[in-house]
Amino acid sequence: MLLSRIALITVGTLFIGCGDAGGGSGDSSGDTSAGASTGDTPTSSGGESSGGGSGSAGTDPFMVDPMCSSGKMWTQGNVESPHMHPGMACLTCHAQVEPDVVAEFPLAGTVFPTGHEPDDCLGLDGAAVPTHVEITTADAKVVKLAVNSSGNFVYDVNESGALMFPITAKVVKGDKERPMYSPQMTGDCNSCHTEDGANGAPGRIVEPL
Repeated sequence: MLLSRIALITVGTLFIGCGDAGGGSGDSSGDTSAGASTGDTPTSSGGESSGGGSGSAGTDPFMVDPMCSSGKMWTQGNVESPHMHPGMACLTCHAQVEPDVVAEFPLAGTVFPTGHEPDDCLGLDGAAVPTHVEITTADAKVVKLAVNSSGNFVYDVNESGALMFPITAKVVKGDKERPMYSPQMTGDCNSCHTEDGANGAPGRIVEPL
């Protein structure tokens, strides 16, 4: 799962951090802006999504059966793209093959419609319905990371400066938000927000409903 120079891209599920779940609605705050890198929508394949869908407001997205809501999969392997490998642990992978990329993009992840979507399934189309992940750093800097059409988001040190941990985060879509309550010391969001959830996370980073 990955990111590369302009493309650390994946990670995620519902921003309910490693070990904390929660949700809510309200206006986003903050003023510093840093959009995720852009790129062409990946060639994808897959049938229509099956199951209950993302559900209506009030439905627990973690109670939905495992599914690929978009019905589309990343099919371009390790081709460098901001859309690559949604759902996979970007930093873990890049640390093995491109350590310099991890220093440049210290935080990345993926936002999905439901809580148990498989790796390489294209996540929430944040380009169609503007969605961002809002990060607050230990030194009180607030940065908004755009969610792209694969559901991926990334923090770029060259655009936003060094990232001071621990951080908190929330997914914001319109006037709704889903916060991660526990401060985190890692930016490898998808390493906890896996299909089944790891280290206390309930599953994916999920859009607010």
